[in-house]
Formats: sequence, C-alpha cells, structure tokens
Amino acid sequence: MKLIDLSAGRQTTLSPEETVCCAIGNFDGVHVGHQELIRKAAARPDGVTKSAVWTFCEPSSRLLNRSVGLLTSMEERMALFHAMGIDLVFLEDFERVRNMDAHRFAEEVLFRECHVRTAVCGFNFRYGSHAEGTAETLSQVFHKLGAHVSVVQPCRIDGITVSSSEIRAAIAYGDMERASRMLGRSYSLTAEVVEGKHLGHKLGFPTINQRFPTNRALPRFGVYASLVTAEDRQYHGVSNVGVRPTVEHTDQVNCETHILDFDGDLYGKTVKVEFRHFLRPETKFENPAALQDAVRKNIAETRDFFHLMEGSL
Repeated sequence: MKLIDLSAGRQTTLSPEETVCCAIGNFDGVHVGHQELIRKAAARPDGVTKSAVWTFCEPSSRLLNRSVGLLTSMEERMALFHAMGIDLVFLEDFERVRNMDAHRFAEEVLFRECHVRTAVCGFNFRYGSHAEGTAETLSQVFHKLGAHVSVVQPCRIDGITVSSSEIRAAIAYGDMERASRMLGRSYSLTAEVVEGKHLGHKLGFPTINQRFPTNRALPRFGVYASLVTAEDRQYHGVSNVGVRPTVEHTDQVNCETHILDFDGDLYGKTVKVEFRHFLRPETKFENPAALQDAVRKNIAETRDFFHLMEGSL
C-alpha cells in the first residue's frame, strides 16, 4: 500500500501520533454520492489530525470485469480529492486484501496500519473475503477498538440512487445532462492532442484529435456540444466521438473537436473536452459535402445551446 500526500504530490508515511478520518471506497467517478463521504472525511471530526481517502490503485469493478469502463483516471481522482480538502490517499493493492477476513482488515489494515479512528463508508459498502464485511461489520469492530464509523445513506437524483453504473449507462446512452447531475460536473476527456490526417481542415472545419484510453467509459458515438479548456481558456466546441465512418473507419475511438472561434496550434498540448449535450448519432455520409452541411448545422446548434444555457444563468 502506498500513502500519497496530496499537497506535496509525493509518497509519505504516517507518524505514530497522527490519526485519520478516512473515506473508504472505489470512488470511480467521484460522483455526488462519493462527495458526501469525502466531505465528511475532510471535516476531520473527533480530533483526528488528517483527512484521507482509502481506495484501490484501480477500482475493483474494473479489476473484476475488464469490460467496465472507468469514469475517471487516477490523476483526475487525486485532483478531485485534493480540491475537496483531503490530505492523504491510501492506494491499496486489491490482491493484498481481496481474500482478507473482514474483521482482520478492519483492525489490522484500517485501524492499526492506516491509523483510522473515524471511517466513513457508504450504506452498501462491502469488503473482505467473499465481500462478507459490511458497514455494520466495520462499525462493530471499530466500536470495540474505541473508534467510530460514519455510514452515509444513498444519494438519489430523479428517484434513482446515484452510482457509477447508473452514470456509465447515462453516458453510453448519450444523456450527458443526467450524467452531469450525478457526477456533479460534466463528463469529460482530458488528453493530449495528437496528429491527425487534417481531414477536418480540408473540409473547412479544423479539429483537434484526441484518443480515448482503452479503459475509459465511452460516450455514445455521435456529435456533442462541448466545452473545451485549452491553455487556461474556455471555448465552445463541436465534438465527434467515434470511429469517423465517413472519412476513415478505425478501431481506435477518437474525440475530434472543432473549437469555435479559435485559431491556434494545440498539437502536443493537453486539452479538456466536456461533453455537454448530445446533438446526433455518428453517421456515415454519402459524400464530404453532406458531412460539411451536417457540421454547419451542428455548429449552429451548439451556439444556440450555449446561448440558451448562458441566458438561463
């Protein structure tokens, strides 16, 4: 297990006198339900000296099923933890604890090794061998040790319990508004701009090209009104997610974005694209002229979308 000091951005160790209030879980997505746990840990109740998150190096959902796409990268999760006031992150190796007895995990790993004196977990928290440990199990062990467990109840939006699986389903359907309500922010891709074949430029709509990591949850293939952050400035954009069937079919899933009112070179730069609103499915057009017409329409729709959004603020 590694212990990361988020302020310093490096690995560290606990001193004997340090005690911890710790949110425990996978935290893929760091959605609004997760944020309730993290806020409680960041508050550092009961006189503890540090706030922390205990999580896996890679979410167990992905380790147990490689087809599950992640909602966030480790770097994104770390940044979100830090922004919410967390001091430390315990990064655990799943294989080290997956078959550990639940009582042993609570006492040896959390209480003794991690100095946890207040643990914060979700209502459906399961851990240990055969997932036999529950929030109640953890509470019983911690009570005997003179420590405390805070159990956070489910967070519901539109009558649905917020979960990473619900968010993945919304993203796969292209319902970015629903996904953003559950995440507490827009679903996004932050990636390096790579060299393309300049096909968008030839069509009169220059684009930046980014590749989705193979382990990420993929939005529904199609065109989105997007918000682009490049070189500390924000722009509106039209983003196509997919395999570009009209001009070049490929197995690599790309995000190709035409940035409105932008003229510059972003090759090699890291750019964030937030998917705000689904405009249309990815389509194979009969010819480049039909594609050009569709892009013009999507640009107009994007301007209208953001104008309406800004006008409602």
